[in-house]
Amino acid sequence: MTAERLLQFFADHRDRGEPLVLVTVVETQGSTYSKTGEQMLINELGVFRGMLSGGCLEGDLAARARVVLESGRPQTVNYDLAPDDELWGLGVGCDGQMRVVLQPLLPQSDYAPFDRVADVLRGHTAAEITIPVEAGSPGEIRIRVEPPPRILVLGAGLDAEPLVRVAKEVGWRCTVVDHRPAYVDNGDFAGAEATHCIAAEELAATLDLSQYDMAIIMSHNLTSDRRYLAQLAETDMRYIGLLGPASRRERLLEDIEGGAEKLRGRLHGPAGLEIGGRGPGPIALSIIAQMQQVLASP
Repeated sequence: MTAERLLQFFADHRDRGEPLVLVTVVETQGSTYSKTGEQMLINELGVFRGMLSGGCLEGDLAARARVVLESGRPQTVNYDLAPDDELWGLGVGCDGQMRVVLQPLLPQSDYAPFDRVADVLRGHTAAEITIPVEAGSPGEIRIRVEPPPRILVLGAGLDAEPLVRVAKEVGWRCTVVDHRPAYVDNGDFAGAEATHCIAAEELAATLDLSQYDMAIIMSHNLTSDRRYLAQLAETDMRYIGLLGPASRRERLLEDIEGGAEKLRGRLHGPAGLEIGGRGPGPIALSIIAQMQQVLASP
């Protein structure tokens, strides 16, 4: 479940003034599907967005959500999956424990605290949000909410299309840039947050590069790639990918003053993990996998 779908579900109910229940994982032990801080929303009918398990706990959470809305009071639930079995239990097999809190999101309280969570998910900066843990007590937990990563795709060729689709599926926000109008206008980038036709040398002057977490250079044009790379070298992006062989990478770096040093540890060229496969689809998958690996690293 991506942040985009969660936010749309929230916006639809907020526009209609309908209550929701926010479910937040506040503690886990052992092997669990979700970790502390993950959330889902449930409406009055038991319809939900987000998943905290592989589908085995959501039915129980939906039933509990109705009680929370009727009472107007939060509820804390402990799920112990360790002793679970296939005959009498849920057959989860996660072998862990999960503590979650369900709390009503009401129009009269402006849907707090998810209104703040939504602001963070729409923005660019992480923040800590306070979640009440027990009804009628001062107990609370602070969770860190991270906005979805923003990816800069520099090049709007046919191989950029599957990359944007896969990135959207995992919940990332993509901006596609190319200096060729035909590529931008005719490409299938419905999943992109934005598309721009910009001269390569005008990238940093047109876009705020500090708002992006990662970039992939895939224009297949040496001049454009050189200009993109020179501007990205001045940012602090954690990941900068470059299509093409290592010899092409070294050629480009030689033309950028101090490029090798500025990009040390951040430039991945050839971009992508060696997972096998040929063609745009597998290449896109390998690049997204490498980006995820970088995001997950300390």
